[in-house]
Amino acid sequence: MTNIVSFDKSRGFTRMDNSVMEALSTVDLPARELRVVMAIARQTIGYQVETKRLTADDLGKHTNMRRDVTSKAISHLLERRIIYRVGGSRGDIGISPVSEWVFYEEKQQSLTETKTSHWDNIVSLRQETSETKTATCLLYTKKEPPITLPSEEIITPQAEKAPAKADRKKPFGLTNLLANNPHCLTEGLLKDWLALRKEKKASVTETVWNSLNAELVKCADLGIAADVAMTEALSAGWQGFKAAWIANRIAEKPAAAPSASRHHGFAGRDYTAGLTQREDGSYAL
Repeated sequence: MTNIVSFDKSRGFTRMDNSVMEALSTVDLPARELRVVMAIARQTIGYQVETKRLTADDLGKHTNMRRDVTSKAISHLLERRIIYRVGGSRGDIGISPVSEWVFYEEKQQSLTETKTSHWDNIVSLRQETSETKTATCLLYTKKEPPITLPSEEIITPQAEKAPAKADRKKPFGLTNLLANNPHCLTEGLLKDWLALRKEKKASVTETVWNSLNAELVKCADLGIAADVAMTEALSAGWQGFKAAWIANRIAEKPAAAPSASRHHGFAGRDYTAGLTQREDGSYAL
């Protein structure tokens, strides 16, 4: 017979279940969705696998359609039970058994009256669907149907409370030093000491100030006045000091030499020259 078309097996061919072919011929689908079904069938049945991971981008390449168009077609086909997914929204896709297909989509009823005629009595008869909502409510796997938890077992996540901020410590400055100044250091010395510690990036706290006063007590025991010890520490550039340091610094200073008098030579001068000595031992002109 000359009307029989022979297949060129060298190029390969896709085996198709007769019931699927007949169902595709009778199902009421838009052209875009039919193209998506054919692409899925080619990638699954054509390779003799039940399911395969096919994203909207993959099917868009096979059908020459945009990703958003392909994604909407997948959602509608899932709703019509023509295809199914194993797992979540990124799971493998397969062709459902023909017995589960919804061949004809029921048209939704719509209102014929204007919106303004009976505003209070208008009720929406069509539930708006989206790809995300459809993906979560449809059957994804034929082996593990979705489990619905009772409302009492659903725990709403509670927002974590932000940790309370620690109270910021008040700065310990000149006012605090003058209020607790047992050695009566002058305000100028205290300002210089604060400036030195600030320059060296050393903090001033009550503990630091008490430690300094303790060293000044030791200086007093060594016979060194508090203002002298503080002056020596500032001259050396010390942000803190020990009493022994001050004592060593003072001991290492050379002793001051006595100043020479401008009046000299009186001891070698003869004050009796040109005078006449009297009988009582005194001298006269």
